[in-house]
Amino acid sequence: MIKVMFAGGKTGGHVFPAIAMAKEFSKRYPQSRITFVGTKDGMEAKIVPRHDFELLFIRTKGLSRRSYLSNLLLGFYLLKGIYQAYELLKQKRPDLVVGTGGYVSFPIVFVAGLKRVPVILQEQNSYPGISTRFLAHFADKVCLSYADSTQYFHAPEKIKVIGNPIRENITSGERDQAIKLYGLDESKKTIFIFGGSQGAHAINLTMLECLDLLQSDRQILWQTGESDYPEVTRKVKEKKIKGVVLPFIEDMGSAYAVSDIVVSRSGALTLAEITACGKPSILIPFPFATADHQRYNAEALQKQGAAKMILEKDLTRELLAQEIDNLLSDENRLKNMAEKSKKMGRPEATSLLVDEMENLLKGVRKLACAAETSLPHSSICSSTCTKPSKT
Repeated sequence: MIKVMFAGGKTGGHVFPAIAMAKEFSKRYPQSRITFVGTKDGMEAKIVPRHDFELLFIRTKGLSRRSYLSNLLLGFYLLKGIYQAYELLKQKRPDLVVGTGGYVSFPIVFVAGLKRVPVILQEQNSYPGISTRFLAHFADKVCLSYADSTQYFHAPEKIKVIGNPIRENITSGERDQAIKLYGLDESKKTIFIFGGSQGAHAINLTMLECLDLLQSDRQILWQTGESDYPEVTRKVKEKKIKGVVLPFIEDMGSAYAVSDIVVSRSGALTLAEITACGKPSILIPFPFATADHQRYNAEALQKQGAAKMILEKDLTRELLAQEIDNLLSDENRLKNMAEKSKKMGRPEATSLLVDEMENLLKGVRKLACAAETSLPHSSICSSTCTKPSKT
């Protein structure tokens, strides 16, 4: 039986890629055993159990860039996490560890590297964080989402640019069906606004203020998040523009299908989905993201002509309305951005990442079988070989 351990959490951007990879691996190897490692206060605590994967917890902590006082016990929590990671790896004896980011992945990947358990790192962002760059020394393969990210690593033989895994059915939406689903007007351009599963307060407020400035032949589909939903719903009813406002959208495939332009934050998962669907976008990076990675993500799309970036410090209702109307009024520019976005998309990323998992497992199993039988690697280790890696 093949045993794979995924370590990553805190935000959906770290959890959803791991789930996508785990599901694909489980399809190929139904008898495999998948284990997730996370923290009780991260999104993984709610998300992973919904997908019927085993979830184990460790107690660790990441570096805070807002409160230096909270970093006083960082060393203690790091050592505690490393100890718990050692115990989990000893107990589960995985054949492969996959780290998808978040501070929970650090102790698991670090200890796995020390114990010579095969490790794959999957980096979602254009600008890799300190942890990823450090852990790359202990990984067998580092899978990146952007070609520009390769400059931050010094072992090119480990690096492969693949893209970000996306959720199932993201690219399968049909515009006609989505129009009916949301009760929208097929003759109007649709602006899809969202700031992630929790919403983005700054985007919501500015968008509310700019609705009266938009042309009347526009309509909106708006995921507000729970906290802003009542206010946005009330105020949209007072506006002339047609709109559908929801606290959360489950069927994101239909939401992308009906949209002509997307206004959103620039988290890695969001951009992977936007580009997989080939959508033009106006990106407003979250200014407090770790290492300002959302700005780097947005810049990567803007550099290729797939998106327009507005920094939150520059965000005004006039500017946002102007950018939206300029894009929606210029069919050639909109089409060009859509083509550039689609070109950057990597809908096959999940499958390719699981290919890398397979390749690494095959290499380890050949070595293990050869050591046991003293036969040449090329003549042994068929698909029936199930000898686990040494831990």
